[in-house]
Amino acid sequence: MKTCINRIVQLALLVSMIGAATSFSMSTRSSKRWTWKGHEISTQFLPQTSPGFFEKAKPAVLLIHGFGCSTTYWRATASALSEKGYEVHALDLLGQGLSAKPERKDGVEYSINLWAEMVDDYAKENMVGKDVVLVGNSIGSLIALSATSGDFLSDNKSSGFLTEKTKGICMFNCGVGLNARGIANESQWSPTQRFLINKLFDVLDTLIFNNQALLGYVLEEVVTEELLRETLQGLYKYSPERVDDELVESFFAPAKTKGAVDALSQIYTNNPGKTPMDLHNEYDNILSKIPIKLVWGDDDAIASVKGGVGQFYTKLSENEDVNVSLDIISAGHVP
Repeated sequence: MKTCINRIVQLALLVSMIGAATSFSMSTRSSKRWTWKGHEISTQFLPQTSPGFFEKAKPAVLLIHGFGCSTTYWRATASALSEKGYEVHALDLLGQGLSAKPERKDGVEYSINLWAEMVDDYAKENMVGKDVVLVGNSIGSLIALSATSGDFLSDNKSSGFLTEKTKGICMFNCGVGLNARGIANESQWSPTQRFLINKLFDVLDTLIFNNQALLGYVLEEVVTEELLRETLQGLYKYSPERVDDELVESFFAPAKTKGAVDALSQIYTNNPGKTPMDLHNEYDNILSKIPIKLVWGDDDAIASVKGGVGQFYTKLSENEDVNVSLDIISAGHVP
């Protein structure tokens, strides 16, 4: 299984290195709406090609995007994996992409665990009888850890579907929490430093992120396709040619839809949840048994490999007794 995990990562890296975002066939892709807790979720599915007579069955892959993204973000990766015989699933997280964007008044509180529960339920309904490899980018990586560990469950007596079915996790530039407040939970800070960091975020929340009138104005009047294109080219700094009209539109259109302002406000201001370090410490009995492969861009200005999470995984990967490996590549936040 570890070899299979590495193969999945190699395919994803190959796609990123050749800049193939606009040169693949998506003729086999199936788009559908999946209903979760009364909310419509946008999903994508690419079927597995029939394995050869002597070929071992491959696991299904579930792709989990990062903040503000969608299934479009994985288009080349999904196609490359499908062509190599993997069944591939991807979904727009609730409040993101083309999925529904319920608000706090609708009883929805956005969190890593909410999305982990959603991912687990999706796999339970759509990936029955399959071994699963979870692939996440940024906070998508954190969602993969939460879904696999079962941290989203309200009690400690039951286990999630993915706790039993996940056979490997691939993480690209793993995030620290739902939002930047998670930085304050990293172990390198003193109590005083942690207090000051949280106070800084309190000020930013009051002035900006809890100010929905301001956020609404920014999304409607300031965020343009040209601005998004420039921002995305900064994230895809080693392959800016991948930022085409389809990718730009996948970020631009959802920002203009009903509920986008509340979702954005919540994601920036809600409790960041547990860090990857917390999850490994609390669920070592589960996560230590699963191969975890990390790929990190050396020029990531959003989640630096030199930060708390990156250094945590760097040290883990240096321990031969731990089933964690890390590749650092020439890339930004999006490999």
